[in-house]
Amino acid sequence: MKMIQVSLLLTCMLFSKALSLNCYQCVSSSSVECSKEQVTCPDQCFAATTSVYLSGTMMSEINSKTCGVAEMCVSWSMNLGIMKVTNNAKCCKTNLCNSETIPAPSKQVPNGKRCYTCESDNCKASLNCEGDEDHCISASVQQGGNTMSAKGCVSKSLCDMSKKESVSGIGITKFQCCEGNFCNGAEIFTLSFLLMIVPLISSILFS
Repeated sequence: MKMIQVSLLLTCMLFSKALSLNCYQCVSSSSVECSKEQVTCPDQCFAATTSVYLSGTMMSEINSKTCGVAEMCVSWSMNLGIMKVTNNAKCCKTNLCNSETIPAPSKQVPNGKRCYTCESDNCKASLNCEGDEDHCISASVQQGGNTMSAKGCVSKSLCDMSKKESVSGIGITKFQCCEGNFCNGAEIFTLSFLLMIVPLISSILFS
């Protein structure tokens, strides 16, 4: 009987080990090489490059590596007019397979889709969507006693990611996506949202 129990224990240990793999884990700017820290992951490894543009000029580029889940293994883009964020991601399922630095997405061109965006206190401005931005977005962030809104174009893949619990857990009271030109209505927007969107993205990726 004891031999059977020992055999079952060893089998479980080996099976558990087979289902896990080692991945690199780090976050760094494009000018700094990611560290070689390793983490044990249950399913797959993840690597991505996230680029932030302000008025068409790249302000930052973040390279990230960690464990991957299905929702993260997609590339996406979000365009709020004055600010645009793009993310190029890749997942893989062998030990330390996320060692490479993922290149930033190539320049995107208008795709014919149009959504509302906000310029100062005018939220009826028209925005030409680019690349795979096939949905319009309307988002709200709770900061203290104030609620701030933003509108623009977004990829469906980010809309799917926004359904995760981690988004609502950091003060997002509304993250709505819709299809069809100008389907995202018009509301007041403040620049404070732009200061919060990068931490939001980090929370989605590393929650």
